[in-house]
Amino acid sequence: MGIRVGIDVGGTFTKAVAIESVSGALVGKVTVPTTHHAAEGVARGLVEAFKSLLQRTGIDVERIELVVLSTTQAVNALLEGDVAPVGVVGIGPEANRKEAFRRTRIDSVQLTPERRLPVFHAFLEVEELSEERIADTLRALVARGARAIAVSAAYGVEDPAPERAVLEVATGLGLPATAGHEMSGLYGLEVRTLTAAVNASILPRMAETTRWVEQSLAESGLQVPLMIMHGDLAVSPLEEARRLAASTILSGPAASVAGALLYHKLLDGLFMEVGGTSTNVGVIRQGRPVMKYVRIMDHPTCLRSVDVRVAGVAGGSLVRLRGRKLAGVGPRSAHIAGLPYPCFVPPEMLSNLRLVTLAPRPGDPEDYAALEDDEGRRYAVTLTDAANALGLVPEGDYARGYQESARRAIAPLGERLGLPVERAAQLIIDQAAREVEPLLRDLVREYHLRRPVLLGLGGGAAVLVPALARRLGVDYQIVPHAEVISSIGVALAPISVEVERSFNPTEPAKLLEWVRELEQVAIRYGADPQTVQVTVEPIPERAAVRLRAAGSCRGTAGSRLGTVDAATARSLAAQALGVRPETLDLAFDNGFYRVFQAEAGWGFGPFRRRCRLAVIDREGAVRFVADDGTYLSGEPQELEQKLRELGHAHARWYAVRPNLLVVQGPRCLNLPDWGPHRFDLSALGLDGAAREQIAVLAGMSLARR
Repeated sequence: MGIRVGIDVGGTFTKAVAIESVSGALVGKVTVPTTHHAAEGVARGLVEAFKSLLQRTGIDVERIELVVLSTTQAVNALLEGDVAPVGVVGIGPEANRKEAFRRTRIDSVQLTPERRLPVFHAFLEVEELSEERIADTLRALVARGARAIAVSAAYGVEDPAPERAVLEVATGLGLPATAGHEMSGLYGLEVRTLTAAVNASILPRMAETTRWVEQSLAESGLQVPLMIMHGDLAVSPLEEARRLAASTILSGPAASVAGALLYHKLLDGLFMEVGGTSTNVGVIRQGRPVMKYVRIMDHPTCLRSVDVRVAGVAGGSLVRLRGRKLAGVGPRSAHIAGLPYPCFVPPEMLSNLRLVTLAPRPGDPEDYAALEDDEGRRYAVTLTDAANALGLVPEGDYARGYQESARRAIAPLGERLGLPVERAAQLIIDQAAREVEPLLRDLVREYHLRRPVLLGLGGGAAVLVPALARRLGVDYQIVPHAEVISSIGVALAPISVEVERSFNPTEPAKLLEWVRELEQVAIRYGADPQTVQVTVEPIPERAAVRLRAAGSCRGTAGSRLGTVDAATARSLAAQALGVRPETLDLAFDNGFYRVFQAEAGWGFGPFRRRCRLAVIDREGAVRFVADDGTYLSGEPQELEQKLRELGHAHARWYAVRPNLLVVQGPRCLNLPDWGPHRFDLSALGLDGAAREQIAVLAGMSLARR
């Protein structure tokens, strides 16, 4: 049986797992320190984790079918200022030169409070574009200090040819380059320009890292594709990271929640990934992690990723003192201070411990608590030690240590605070929970969550998640293999790609073109053609649509891991509609999507018999919900007239046009504001070429004329 390998480069540790491709069984796992300070950067630890995994499991490298990575490289580059100065080439028509010049001009980009990205600007009129003129402009930017190029043209979404011309010349000159149309298909010249500039600045470092990883793994005998996860859960060949480096920002949290949802199917909930140095929190809605556009400082971008809030408190966070009082927990950790956790040291090796304070890094306040023995050996005092001292960490958990060692570590702190060991340990946990709690409450309010389940992820989940769940008054679950859940998430994620496009509903044929194009991209990336699902979602506030294609890796199409059975799908649909599962009828099931319906009372006019509808995909995500809807199914030629009649009746009785969901095979198209004149299945490629049944759902508004 084939093996899939997932490797996640975290801020503290790099974790690798080996998983059987079809069954999903965990074959082995390893953890090594993340190599921030190695000459090769975090790539060194990534390769070490892979080699260690092979050695520990004894897996023949020829059994490996796929290796998928998630990495902090893009984030590290931005935070540490490891970026290349960028030359921005703005392009626009002569008639709008002044406006296009202004909207593409960037003087610099604030990456962190202390670091800025240098940017140099040049402008070309589209009428004067020539290879020679472009080359001269690029050479002039290099002379000013640029080491990477971003090109952004007015109307580049509609006609990317001018941007492509600059990319071609830049490649010929050996310059890494990014175009605005590569970053987004949405209108918004300023945002595309800034996003392209940020992406271009990371390209040299990302290219160096990925080449070193590819070469090192190939030397280990690996001859299979290397893939990478992006912050929006897309998985693509590693070479895409050399083109769209910035899209890998927050790929670690994306990987974690992807792994968690393999084991726990939730409709709405919170997730909390507790690492060694920081904790990531986010939201699951409609069975999917909530996404947002990334902001870099105050700058909006067109990069989508999992919406994650970060707290500087985690399992390895150090205790801080102010006199005889506890001043806080974190943000520095045992890893940053270079100190071991005493709870993982056998009790007989801990004696005569005394409390000292230190500064973990130069410039830090000297108020972080540590322990020192008679031999001068020093140990951290962490949140994990406090939890173990109280016996809160279950047997077999990654964070489980020696309770006696933990009590010996907390005792000197308790003496300083004038408290017994138990009270001192509980005080540490309460303080840590208070520092994370506001983030979770903000998410509950922002997303209107009602009693969400809290999913615990990460190696420190058992240390902090139960305390937060008690404070919030919610249930919690700690996922299996929580310490390597991000690596499991990348290993088992489907091959996928996502794009956004500005869309005019009067041109449905354009939508079909994009759907087919995305299907081919997913197949080219390595997805099994028989498993590729395409979903289309409206973005009404941007007059756009979001398309996503996802499919199983070739050779694993028979795997059912991560898919939901009919009972689970029914339960999720019932939660989405607020009804009991037994009141739902399964109206449609084609292996990719299930449609559930329930009668919901009486309405008006021809729609007197109201119907509640929910569509659940095979992974357990909710694709469509309507409190008052209409469901039709049949072969394409049967539906055309029914749809027209439905559209005209709806236009007569209701003020708002329905959202229309069309399902055929693996395609799921959510079409907003779809009036009666637009019920044209043939324009969507659903004209009977395939003899499959089509399901059509229309979500009805109660606003009457």
